[in-house]
Amino acid sequence: MGEAMRFSWAKNLIENDAKAMGVYLALLYLLTELGYRDLSSKPSSKEILSEGTIKTWFSIYFTGKGRDAYEAFEAAKNFIDEFFKHEDLLEAVNRREVLQQIEGEFFDEFTKAFKRYLRLEYIPREFKEKIIFFLSNVRKQTFGSPLTLSGTFKISGRTLRDELKRLGLKEDEVDALLHLSAVSGVVMECCYGDIVIPAPCISDDVLEIIEKGPEKIEVEKPKPEVRGLFTGVKPSRDVLEGIVAEALKNLGFSVQTNVKLPAKGGDIEVDVWGVKAVGGAQFRVYVSCKNWDRDIDRQVIDHEFGRVQNMLVMPHLRILVVKSLTEPARKAAFDDGFFVIELGEKASAENAQEIYNIIYSKLKEIFIGITPDKIMRIIERIKDALKELEELT
Repeated sequence: MGEAMRFSWAKNLIENDAKAMGVYLALLYLLTELGYRDLSSKPSSKEILSEGTIKTWFSIYFTGKGRDAYEAFEAAKNFIDEFFKHEDLLEAVNRREVLQQIEGEFFDEFTKAFKRYLRLEYIPREFKEKIIFFLSNVRKQTFGSPLTLSGTFKISGRTLRDELKRLGLKEDEVDALLHLSAVSGVVMECCYGDIVIPAPCISDDVLEIIEKGPEKIEVEKPKPEVRGLFTGVKPSRDVLEGIVAEALKNLGFSVQTNVKLPAKGGDIEVDVWGVKAVGGAQFRVYVSCKNWDRDIDRQVIDHEFGRVQNMLVMPHLRILVVKSLTEPARKAAFDDGFFVIELGEKASAENAQEIYNIIYSKLKEIFIGITPDKIMRIIERIKDALKELEELT
């Protein structure tokens, strides 16, 4: 019986990218976290998928992707249940062998899925070369031999850090590189500090898209009606963030809300984060939404400025969306380089369309005023500033 026929049960589970990614995450977890343990009984999919490590993996690739997340999780559950229908897979050596065979059989499907769900917008342009250098050395087996025949690696975090420093990276560069690799999904963190580098991440396909960046996102026409999107939602931050996100999407940005981004001293949560390809580079937009009853004061502006300054992935444009500001706050925001959109009232489900129209028009004015050439100059200036800061430290 041929291998494709043997694993037809798995083929039926990977009919789209979301399901293929869910199956592959489950496969990698069984391979790396359970790989060397003989099991006395068949584990349930519920038990395995409730483990902290695999839940973290799913959150990295599927945060903000509700339907895809559901399909991926269900595919992972079905894969685990089907996999353990075979009694001989309770033994670690047999289990590893079959998992490697499945990885090899469907490697193209897994790579295609990885290319879709990697979060490459988290890798600053100035760090791309370092990430590619790191992954190229993984592929050359600088840090040890692969775990699977397809080329998946599992490496001790301590060993990896020591070897990267031996290759000439500074301590802070190693910290930033590994952090950015993890939040972008290029590597996967395991228990006890180990690092998994999935085989697709050292393929030519993935190295190429890391180098060139994601494909340009086509600008869609603004949606004429958004009011129904927020029916029943309280007039809280969620409404305003949702409206801003919708406006940015309709201006051609890839958007995430309430996303955690790397910063000095730990991750910070950003209300709305937009990324768009401009001239072969990534243009990043930070939006802070304050759907408050009271005016925004100077202290809030200072806090926002400090948050942005601490980010490792620096935005090229910073925007505040508020009901209103005090005059000192307005001046401070201007001095600190924020674009401010004042709405005059709180956003709610009832006025969502009116608020959307204001935000969309103001954002469009901003982006029309900043031509592609200006955007490229902004990107280059931030790159130079980061380089100067690196030299000083």
